[in-house]
Amino acid sequence: MSKAVSGRKNIVLVLTVVAFAALMDGLDGSIVNVALPIMAKDFDTDAGTIAWISVMYFVMLAGLLITFAKIAKNGPIKKVLLAGLIIFTVSSLLCGISVNFHMLFAFRLTQGIGAAMMGAAVPMTCVKYLPASNLGLGIGVLTLGCSIGFALGPVIGGIITDLVSWHWIFFINIPLGLIIIPLVIRAIPGDDRYSGGHFDTAGAVLLFSSIICGVLAIERAPHANDIMPAILSAIGCAVLLSAFIGTELKKPDPLLNLHIFRHWKFNSVLMAYTLSNLTYMGLLYLLPFYMYICMGFSSMVSGMYILISPLLTLILCIPISKWSDRTQRRSFSVAACGILTVGCLMMTFAFREMHTLPLIVTLVCMGLMWALCGGPMGSRIIENVKDESREMGSSVMNEFIYLGGTVGTAMFAMLFTVGSKAGNISLSDLPPDIFLDGLVFSAAIATVISAITVVLSFIVRDPAKSGA
Repeated sequence: MSKAVSGRKNIVLVLTVVAFAALMDGLDGSIVNVALPIMAKDFDTDAGTIAWISVMYFVMLAGLLITFAKIAKNGPIKKVLLAGLIIFTVSSLLCGISVNFHMLFAFRLTQGIGAAMMGAAVPMTCVKYLPASNLGLGIGVLTLGCSIGFALGPVIGGIITDLVSWHWIFFINIPLGLIIIPLVIRAIPGDDRYSGGHFDTAGAVLLFSSIICGVLAIERAPHANDIMPAILSAIGCAVLLSAFIGTELKKPDPLLNLHIFRHWKFNSVLMAYTLSNLTYMGLLYLLPFYMYICMGFSSMVSGMYILISPLLTLILCIPISKWSDRTQRRSFSVAACGILTVGCLMMTFAFREMHTLPLIVTLVCMGLMWALCGGPMGSRIIENVKDESREMGSSVMNEFIYLGGTVGTAMFAMLFTVGSKAGNISLSDLPPDIFLDGLVFSAAIATVISAITVVLSFIVRDPAKSGA
């Protein structure tokens, strides 16, 4: 039986929960990176070791999201969301008071578990508790919160670290958590009775292990002098993923019903969404370095420019998502991917001049891309799943958001290294001409990827509207 809420006030409350949870999840995915050098100095450790404070968060998030999604799908969506928020908030406090690397590593790992629970339950909240006529709006709010959190993280993290200390990048989660936890209790309807039978433990272990190996391979790949761990991790990922697929196909109630991937329309829109996010996060990784090395901007000025993208998304995402609920979604998705392609072309052909106009145009394109694709493209993914699998399809969508973001950052770091031929030299130490070689090469590849997303979005027609 449907438990969708009714009434404007209740719908707004659910959307507020979705927005806050997605913002917290996205913010902590990027806010820590800017503070890693200061943490390394405080803990007297090297850059490679301190990077695991960020890497492990994504490992836990991507590795456990589908597991918690399966649990939530069987009934306790509200319980999973509340438990995730409590774990996330408490572990944020513990991260902030950590006095050594091992404490911070352990509590950051725990924070990733809470984030995985939130990431699994929030999209299901949209699908289960929002009326179908507000689905695009809900997915748009989710995407908006997550993408703004990702974009604002480095800016907020840099300001907090400079003005106070790195500890406060974790403490800011506490008031957010104290606001949203009672809001979840008030806004989200009670859970259905748990309907799960035998839990697919083997599938959960294999999926988690394969993602750990995959992330390790990506993280180690840019280190040319230490390539063997990357190769072994990649082989391990392939073996474990193959075992996971074989196991899931034999299970009567698998962790992830792989039949969801039999439908080419679902695969096409999911891939377009993933590649768009991958490209966006890759560009977001390189642009601050361009502004620092080539434009000579300070961290504060760079942060103000970066704000262009999330501000545009913030202003336009909700109206466009509501518009797509009333019309067809394909045109929005195609336009989003086309605009992203324009931004990539701008980087490829105009950034060598080191003028502010191409930079602004690129940032505008990135903001418009998420405004146009967040709700419409996310909703297309769910609409191309059979009704009984839609809740799980929403979590698969969220899983690929995080995988796209993680892989995009690592992939563009590798592309930059290939294009610049800079080896293991730190990005911030490169002269402008060498940096531009790597940036332009990466942007050219991004242009090709973005063009592919245009095709993937265009070939899938929207389903007929009910009553049309």
